[in-house]
Amino acid sequence: MIKRIIISLFLLIIMLAGCSRGEDEEVIVNKESLEDIEEIMINFSSTDVLISPSETNEIEANLTVYDDGPGAILEKSTKQLTIEMDNDITRLFNLSKKPTLEVKVPKQFKQKIILDGSSGNITGKELMNNDIEIASSSGNVKLHFIELNNDVKITTTSGKVSVDFDEEKPNLELDITTNSGRQSIDLTLYDNSKTKKNLHGISGNGDHKMKIATNSGNIDLN
Repeated sequence: MIKRIIISLFLLIIMLAGCSRGEDEEVIVNKESLEDIEEIMINFSSTDVLISPSETNEIEANLTVYDDGPGAILEKSTKQLTIEMDNDITRLFNLSKKPTLEVKVPKQFKQKIILDGSSGNITGKELMNNDIEIASSSGNVKLHFIELNNDVKITTTSGKVSVDFDEEKPNLELDITTNSGRQSIDLTLYDNSKTKKNLHGISGNGDHKMKIATNSGNIDLN
């Protein structure tokens, strides 16, 4: 009896997801002032996230949706701005049109950005000014640095991590830990030490720390 009820509820949720599916996309825009902000915290759950620079003096969160569900929630507290994804269970079953979040960060913001979630993919483009800390489960992480002027820490379970540099010799001290994932490092490193699961080395002046840890995800640095 209980099993039948659970199955019926599951089918009902799928039906509701189908009924709530919109034909047109909508971009829900939220903005917040940079004043007094020293840290941006993004709780992205299973939503794909893009971090990109902007020329404005406001942090902008643009959530693209295909239904009438909730948008992102911005909460400003002492020295921290939190961007939360409001939970909507029907979106879990609408895989073809999941929401995507773009966070536009003013170039003059040089403090820390933290991203924490589960299966959402993370993309960062034209990065250069922020300490970045990422914790993810199965989502992939792809970061592009124009210039590395900050520390980076990435932790995933099964997600792939890709980091691309415009600089030939980015200034970093690299620490990589994997369990069963493959490592592909296309950087010239000195003070290099490598085992099957760990790699340590320095590029350029080694001014900034980059730590990447995965369980089964592959790691590519170029």
